[in-house]
This record gives sequence, structure tokens and C-alpha cells, in this order.
Amino acid sequence: MEALPPDPKGWSVKEVKQWAMKVVGIDEEDADKLVRQKIDGKHLRKVAQEMLERWGVSGAAALDLMEAIESLGGSGGGCSAASVGIGGVSESEVVKELRLLRIEQRQW
Repeated sequence: MEALPPDPKGWSVKEVKQWAMKVVGIDEEDADKLVRQKIDGKHLRKVAQEMLERWGVSGAAALDLMEAIESLGGSGGGCSAASVGIGGVSESEVVKELRLLRIEQRQW
């Protein structure tokens, strides 16, 4: 997997799909729904859960995406790839951490 550019605002549609699958952990079918909507890094931070549901993204994937988008700064806030661990931390560590967070959420 190619490293993502450090600033998510500059991610292409393809890079958003890569992030959604490899970092967030959603499946390709749901990630392709972002591609069909032409969601790039500039638009990613403006995505709302209602939009994901309207596009047919599965419930769990939509929740995971919203949590990850919020960690990027969400709704127009400043963000950097370092805020999700891309760059100085290996992606496998980020994925591991996200999975632990999902497990903790399910236990609530």
C-alpha cells in the first residue's frame, strides 16, 4: 500500500478509498460507495452519517467512518494524517488501535 499524503484535504478519491479500507477497516463494497459519490479529501470532512446511510453504506461501516472522519478533524476542522497515525506510526498499529476501539464500543 502506498503511503497517503500527509494532508487529508489533498487526498484523491482513490486515496480516500485506500484510507477507508486500510485504516478505517471498511470493506471494498462500502468504500466503493464513497468512490461513486466522488468523495475526495476535500469533501471527506463534510460527510455526515445521514449521507452515508443514504448512499447505502452499512450501519457499522458508517459508524466507523464517522468516528475516523471526526479524528481527522471532521466538519471543516483542521486535520493532518498524523492525527490518525499515518506517517510516524505504522498503519498496522493504527488499524490495531481502531479495532480495539470498536471492540470497546461493542462492549458498551
